[in-house]
Amino acid sequence: MVEPVITKITADRWKVGGVSVVGFSHIEEGTPCQDAFAVKVTNCGRLIAAVADGAGSAKLSHIGAQAFVDDAVSRIHALPTADEFDPQRIADEIIATVNKTRKTLIKTPGDSESETPLSLRDFASTFLMTVADAHGGAFFHVGDGAGTHFMTDNTEAAIVSKPENGEYANETFFVTMDEWERHLRIMPFDGPTDTILLMSDGVTPMAMTKGCAGPFDKFVKPVVDFLKTADRQTGETALINTLSADNVRAVTGDDKTLLWAIRTPD
Repeated sequence: MVEPVITKITADRWKVGGVSVVGFSHIEEGTPCQDAFAVKVTNCGRLIAAVADGAGSAKLSHIGAQAFVDDAVSRIHALPTADEFDPQRIADEIIATVNKTRKTLIKTPGDSESETPLSLRDFASTFLMTVADAHGGAFFHVGDGAGTHFMTDNTEAAIVSKPENGEYANETFFVTMDEWERHLRIMPFDGPTDTILLMSDGVTPMAMTKGCAGPFDKFVKPVVDFLKTADRQTGETALINTLSADNVRAVTGDDKTLLWAIRTPD
């Protein structure tokens, strides 16, 4: 059981944005981007954001990824906001919402009547979410990708929700699996923060140090410093260009999603 954290909710502002860039290997194969993200901020300044990475082997994982983040973010955003931040309550809501989305997805019609009936495996996706305010919050994580929160002048103290892989390096866990709740990891955090990043595993080789121990300053600090002053459209365009650069091809051909939230107190 995760203990509630008592916080005073303040109307801090968040500069938020995100990009999903189709991987080079997917372009060559004619596969759509299978990553997705969603983000909302409540009137009192609580951030709700999520990233999902659809399985490359699942033909409709791009649909599953978008459905899981959209439904979960909308549900948590609709909850009444209280001074008591209760990670377990939020986790329970996430579990209920994901399970409802699973049931909806398997009712998705196929391309033709003769097509093999769809299964949850066709929508396989990881899931990474944060709910946070100026005083703290939590990550909720199934599978790979990474989430981190930190002060930009002290990234060594960053809190990281690391990827969970299986027996093999390219194996991970999805919210479409049986008993997926066993792999839902809850990581509460508190203390000051001015930046939260969520990313799919296509971005972690560039944005995180080895083993996802913490942010890789040579990538993260210039990016965050730019995003602090840029408007959302300019920031997203710049990040798309960065993640689409030719030198990224040598690092990974996977889809890449980076979602950011930078706190700017009133």
